[in-house]
Amino acid sequence: MLEVFFIFTILACAPADGLGMRRFSIPSTSMEPTLHVGGALEAYRCSYGLSRYSYDWFALPIVGRWPALAPARGDIVTFRLPRDTSTFYLKRVIGLPGDRVQLREGRVYLNGTMVAREVEPRVHATDMDGKDLVVYLESLPGAAPYTIAMEEEPGPLENTPEYEVPPGNVFVLGDNRDNSNDSRIAADKMGVGYVPIENIFGRVMAAESWPPGLFGAFGPSGLKR
Repeated sequence: MLEVFFIFTILACAPADGLGMRRFSIPSTSMEPTLHVGGALEAYRCSYGLSRYSYDWFALPIVGRWPALAPARGDIVTFRLPRDTSTFYLKRVIGLPGDRVQLREGRVYLNGTMVAREVEPRVHATDMDGKDLVVYLESLPGAAPYTIAMEEEPGPLENTPEYEVPPGNVFVLGDNRDNSNDSRIAADKMGVGYVPIENIFGRVMAAESWPPGLFGAFGPSGLKR
């Protein structure tokens, strides 16, 4: 039985569209300026091993992930929304199990230390009304720098309590910090909350900028935010 499952895993993780890779369209601005609405991305379903949520048409008989591989801070991931596993979301991993995460005046604090950030003047971003956003280059420990966008006026999610990430979960944020439904909002308040690692579909490996509306409102993938 183990040999059969091993062979299945090799086939399931083959780097081909529909097997190991899955294409999603980008339906919202929550990951601007990194990923643009109307574009497309490829996520690798075996980035962190397989889980019962790796396929739509059947649930694998797995508890947790197999093999048990962990995401890294800074990874962009697609995942099944904890309160509705039929819905896919797209965010960046900020906190790992046991980490403490807090936002103060828009700055991310990880385990009590402010995450490095500097203005990035070379990148331009606007909100849905065409208003300019401030773009920063943010650097999590051990991760490559990435861009985030924020409104000039303080938003309601720029100051939060300190969150302690439970075992087996991650804390995620959108790169468009003032326009993202993410782990700052609890699941019982129609937010994302903490994301179980087994809910992660895969890591985003590539992205393309395509004309808005090419795939319709949500695209064939079911990705929502």
